[in-house]
Amino acid sequence: AVSGERNMNIVTYAMPVSLPQSNVWAVSMFRGTVSARAMIGRRRGMLQILGERHADLVPLFGKSSRRDVDKLAAATQMGHRFVHVSEARQDLSSSVEVAQAEVVVAILEDCVGYLDLAVEAIHPAGDHDLCLCTLLAYTPMAGAARGDAPLTTSFLRENGLLPAAGQLD
Repeated sequence: AVSGERNMNIVTYAMPVSLPQSNVWAVSMFRGTVSARAMIGRRRGMLQILGERHADLVPLFGKSSRRDVDKLAAATQMGHRFVHVSEARQDLSSSVEVAQAEVVVAILEDCVGYLDLAVEAIHPAGDHDLCLCTLLAYTPMAGAARGDAPLTTSFLRENGLLPAAGQLD
C-alpha cells in the first residue's frame, strides 16, 4: 500500500447538490491549504462526517496547518483513534476497476461516516475553491451505529468554537 500525504482539514461547506440520495456533492476548500492542494491535485478526497463528540478537533483540523503540525499524531494524543482505509479504485471515465497504487487514508473510527469523492469540476469562489464531486462510495462508521448527531456549524457556534454568524474570527 502506498500512503499519500495524510492530512485532516475542516471544510467550510459540504453538501449534496440534490435530493434524494444525490451522488453529486459540493465541497468548499480554503485555497492554498495542504488539503486543498492534495484533493484538487489528485482530484480525489475522503470527506469524514464528524460527530459532535469531535468538536475538540476543530481547532486542530481547522486552525493549524499540516506544514507545522502532524494532525494525525496530535489527534491520537488527544485520545482519538483511527482506522486506515483504501480509496475506491476506479477509472472514473469507464467505471472499470483498474490496477493503481493503493492510497490509504486515516479515518476516525467513531466518525458518523465518510464519503469517497472524485473531483469533477473546480470553481474559484473568493479565497475558496468550490469542488463539484461525484460520490463514489459512502461508508457508515461507529458514530452512525450509535446515532451520533453530525457536527454542524450551529453546534460549533453555540459552543463557542466558531464566531457568531457574520462575525470574523
